[in-house]
Amino acid sequence: MISEKNIVHKIYHVIFLILYCLLILSSILYNSAKLVSLRCIGWITLIFGIVVLLGSIQSRKKAHFEETLVESGIYAIVRHPEFLVHILIILSLILITQQVVNLVIGAILILLLYFAMIEEEKRNIDKFGDTYRSYMQRVPRINLLVGIKRMHNKKRLK
Repeated sequence: MISEKNIVHKIYHVIFLILYCLLILSSILYNSAKLVSLRCIGWITLIFGIVVLLGSIQSRKKAHFEETLVESGIYAIVRHPEFLVHILIILSLILITQQVVNLVIGAILILLLYFAMIEEEKRNIDKFGDTYRSYMQRVPRINLLVGIKRMHNKKRLK
């Protein structure tokens, strides 16, 4: 039997996917960016997001099959690198296209991602318990700069 929570979760994913597709489609069809510097920053952000995604995939390869908590690689810097990647892609599309509709859709998508991160953290606490709570204390949710600073400080103390 499918629970009400699973139905809401599936509806959330469908809405997210539709909005994400609309953002991408709008970016392709209505690219009238006027500020070249913002467009360049958008492309740099997109490339950086892809690099973070590749790091995330590499860090998760072994743990995916073992059902263990990943705390190495990019996961030692941020707890949710794939959510961070989605946010970077959304921001890059907003900057590249400079369309108000993309700004609105992007803001909604980022809000949905925030709620999804909260839900994932609840699931991880249920799954990994105190180990995940300790991980949450050491590693920021998606703040890459704070994560790098903490990692740097940790290495300096050793």
